[in-house]
Amino acid sequence: MITPFMTKLLKSVAAVFAAATLFSCSNSPEEIARLAQSDTIPVMYARDVRISESESGRIKYELTAPLLKRYEEQGGAVIRFPEGFKVVFFDSLRPDVIRTQITAEYGVNNEIKRTMEASRNVVIINYLKDEKLNTEHLIWNQNTKKVNSEKMVTITTPERILYGEGMEADEKFYSWTIKNPRGEMYINEDE
Repeated sequence: MITPFMTKLLKSVAAVFAAATLFSCSNSPEEIARLAQSDTIPVMYARDVRISESESGRIKYELTAPLLKRYEEQGGAVIRFPEGFKVVFFDSLRPDVIRTQITAEYGVNNEIKRTMEASRNVVIINYLKDEKLNTEHLIWNQNTKKVNSEKMVTITTPERILYGEGMEADEKFYSWTIKNPRGEMYINEDE
């Protein structure tokens, strides 16, 4: 037999349980930040990738990579090339002529910021000017159409080898500037 006292006790226990349930549904700021972070699992994964872009029927560039991983983030995608990449840019007037080539052991294309970042053994070759850049890190900003690096760079031209820290160039690597030159060596000194 349930007495009025037991009914009041059961109602009190139920009220305390309901209140505890309502107040236990909050998350700490750290938990909310963790849940808001981007996934670490790619939404797309591809092997032996070949991507090209054309304009008016002419290929502008071709990108090849052994592995591509695409991650969706708020506002756009981030594409990683964890096993490196190679981009070949073709001359706009003579589409069968390679103008510039970029290779690196690691790359990140951030579609949100419109930047392409290359790191580890980065090499840019401008075939039209016979010039080569070596560095460990550089960023191509598609908005400003500039390429820059804050790391040590070596630029080899037909006449000399230049060393320095940091550089800036146009996206075609046609004109460039070393920010902090450290030295140069002439290749044909006896001429």
